[in-house]
Amino acid sequence: MTDDHASGYEVELGHPLAGPSSDVALDDPEFELTLVGGIPVTGEPVPYFVARGSDREALDGLLDDHASIDRFEPISDGPEGRLYRCEWATRDGDIISAIRECDGIVRRMVGTSHGWSLSVYFPSNELTTRFHDACLSRDIDIDVRRVEPARLDERHPPDIALSEKQLTALRLAFERGYFETPKETALDDIASQLGITEQALSQRLRRALRHLVGSAIDDLERDPRSE
Repeated sequence: MTDDHASGYEVELGHPLAGPSSDVALDDPEFELTLVGGIPVTGEPVPYFVARGSDREALDGLLDDHASIDRFEPISDGPEGRLYRCEWATRDGDIISAIRECDGIVRRMVGTSHGWSLSVYFPSNELTTRFHDACLSRDIDIDVRRVEPARLDERHPPDIALSEKQLTALRLAFERGYFETPKETALDDIASQLGITEQALSQRLRRALRHLVGSAIDDLERDPRSE
């Protein structure tokens, strides 16, 4: 018995972060909106987002005005961000409807000052092509960055993946020798290059390292060959 049905294509794309309140939220250098979990968009999904940023009123306004979100409510609030429960607005002609029609699964979705970055799994090449054609015919603004064969079990769930900001901070810290002994650069020098405060960089690196450690531990627990 084969498992060919688990093979498909992973599409990484960009999409504008629309909404009248988006400009206010994007003025916050710490703004980031991350989808929690792998959410199938073929039924009636209820996504959760973790929002990071100092202007919580602007974050609420962005979600309230966003065309793809019908309603939302904050679930919890803490130093790592605010957790929101959202419901998609099912409107013909938008990117969510195109993903749903083509049996897509949103595996990663992060909103930053550069817009949405999505990673979507489609079960077949035909459905991948149909999604692309649907976006073109409906004038849905997408920037396709990568398309490659994939399987549902090849990648970690989005909630343990690094965000773009975390990855950028880690890469820069590594390249500048911050993790060497002794350190070859100071935290404030890296923060200056990123245009954020030293405290914000410290928190970002700590979250990123925690994700990496958690992912490594999860890999060890799932691999029966590991001791």
